[in-house]
Amino acid sequence: MVKTRAAATLAVLLAGCAFSHSMRHAGIDPGCRDEALTSPAPAGGESRGPRLEWVRSAEERDRNRSADWCETVGGAVIVPVPGPGFPTPSPEDTVAFVTWNMHVGGGDLIAFLDHELGLTCSDLRPGRQTTAAPFVLLVQEVFRRSDRLPVVESSGRVPWTIDPQPRPDEALDIVEIAGLCGLSLVYVPSARNGPDTGSRPGEDKGNAILSNLDLADPFAIDLPFEAGRRVAVGADVVAAGGVVRVVSAHLDVASTLFRTLMTGNQTRARQAAGLIEGIDLLEDRRPDLSATVVGVDLNTWAPNETAVLLMRTAFPESPAWDGRNTRGPFPTDHLFVRSAEDGPRASQHRIIENSHRSDHKGRVLFLHR
Repeated sequence: MVKTRAAATLAVLLAGCAFSHSMRHAGIDPGCRDEALTSPAPAGGESRGPRLEWVRSAEERDRNRSADWCETVGGAVIVPVPGPGFPTPSPEDTVAFVTWNMHVGGGDLIAFLDHELGLTCSDLRPGRQTTAAPFVLLVQEVFRRSDRLPVVESSGRVPWTIDPQPRPDEALDIVEIAGLCGLSLVYVPSARNGPDTGSRPGEDKGNAILSNLDLADPFAIDLPFEAGRRVAVGADVVAAGGVVRVVSAHLDVASTLFRTLMTGNQTRARQAAGLIEGIDLLEDRRPDLSATVVGVDLNTWAPNETAVLLMRTAFPESPAWDGRNTRGPFPTDHLFVRSAEDGPRASQHRIIENSHRSDHKGRVLFLHR
């Protein structure tokens, strides 16, 4: 991927003339100055808690703001191996890669798994195998409910509550769904879902990866801080005859007025450049990758925004934009692909028409040799 990486680096450097996005490898650490929670794993899985490889902004302002927000959330949840009941995949299997923003639990993830990926979680009884084909689901705006989160009242470190309707009080969170469905999971919270008022259980929210394949070498990329903390999550899967790196990410809609004036409203471009550089830094440590797939809600308003162009330059095997919007009139959700010279290629890229009660539609593609 050397030529591709060189082109991507040039594009990012050109974008850097308008804003700083420099990233640095931060090694393995808890992720927060005082991480409050390491959640138990879903049934049948192993939890490694917050043991993640981290990349963070090299800018002191970004790191300080992110650390403030980080102290309001719980720890990561990592379940690297799915439960029993899934057939052992073969190198010839075609794997579906899906991205979907589920609107902080407003989307019906159980129905999505059933209707779009063929996994009926209620059928997963002891001794019975599911016929669901291999998949990797890259999700944004998932939530985790816990009474062990830090108590935080309204402050600049806590965004407002997103409480989509219909979302019943008994709705399962991302950890509970992974356990019910026997899936492997990497979940890293970005922020609290509103302050503690005593009227509802504490929640945090962020990005996650769910799969019926093993998720190895998990990592997190703490993106340049704009309006709020955004953490991309990633892991490696064995698929399409090689090792495929998968990433789930979500960019800000807009920054504060001060940041907008200072950067010329380069919010999403700056975060996209940071995401690309973070992925590149980690890829340098794993040169044997056959492909990288990024599922991301860019929050873009147009298909030719700088953030989209940067991602397409860095991931040149990405499917062409099909002219379909995924959130109302906006082309927000994307799948980007970068392959080694002899790596797999993407096919059957399409939008998922049923939003399953989310305010976003998903996208899916398949990798094949």
